[in-house]
Amino acid sequence: MSIVSKTPLSRWIILRDLVLIVGTLMISKSLLLDVEAIWKHAGPISLMLALIVATACLHLSRQTWMDLGLRRWGNMKRLVLRTLIALVITIAVGILAQLTVATVIGAPNEAAQVIDARYQARFEDLPGNLSVYLFWLAVAWIIGGFTEEMLFRGVLFERLEKLMGGAGFAVSLAIILQAILFGQQHYYYQGVPGWVANGLIAAVSGFLYVKFDRDLWPFILSHGLSNTIGLTLLYLG
Repeated sequence: MSIVSKTPLSRWIILRDLVLIVGTLMISKSLLLDVEAIWKHAGPISLMLALIVATACLHLSRQTWMDLGLRRWGNMKRLVLRTLIALVITIAVGILAQLTVATVIGAPNEAAQVIDARYQARFEDLPGNLSVYLFWLAVAWIIGGFTEEMLFRGVLFERLEKLMGGAGFAVSLAIILQAILFGQQHYYYQGVPGWVANGLIAAVSGFLYVKFDRDLWPFILSHGLSNTIGLTLLYLG
């Protein structure tokens, strides 16, 4: 049985929070991408800024992250099982989605080639470089594991669901909207295949989040592990 935050919020507060959080995420990243010295870190920095804003919004609403699924660990066997389920399904969905989209799109156009070039440059110093690998590994867990899950499967999902009130389609629409936003955040360095693949991963994660009693931990852990696998493959060349 899923656990829903019962804190009453007016639609104006919900809209305010959505505008502040999503606005911070979008605007800060857009500005940081134009700064040559730090564009590689535009995504992580913008996500951290959005998390700070989200935490402030929760505080103003007298909520905590525990209300949205960052609860104490309970049954360890259940946590491990849910983490493995989320890990296997999301990796499979991501791979299939990227292969399908790449096949449909065919040869990349000029814009996609620019994105691919920047993406390659983002991790060009990673293969064989232990210090760089450890840095990105920390980012993978702090930003990918914790921050993204707390933002998209946590506060944004909850605010989007409450925005629809008691409508029967509220959960489904919240899953779709947070997935679109999550996928869009990866477009700037992964292109359309990355947007679609990560969007589908987020949709599946949102569905499982509801089924798993709105517990964020399986997704924090599976997200961090998935990122670790990807980075390790890049490090090993």
